[in-house]
Amino acid sequence: MQKSFGARPVVLIPAAIAALIVVLSIAWLAMESHYRSCVAAAEAKYPAVPVSAFTGRQTGPLKVSFVSQRQQAVSDCSRL
Repeated sequence: MQKSFGARPVVLIPAAIAALIVVLSIAWLAMESHYRSCVAAAEAKYPAVPVSAFTGRQTGPLKVSFVSQRQQAVSDCSRL
């Protein structure tokens, strides 16, 4: 007796496509999570401190801004 596999490809093709979509979605989420944590680490290391144009008792000392350092650190982040 010979078995018929006529309906099997009809089920396997959508299942394979769904599995591929799931794998790609998980990989994309992992890459996005890696990128966001890298950006968060760069922002924690080089905080966005407002720069004061005035110095004195009322405004405090001139604060340092890490704009270029933070920009370079974020530029070094990648999703891969």
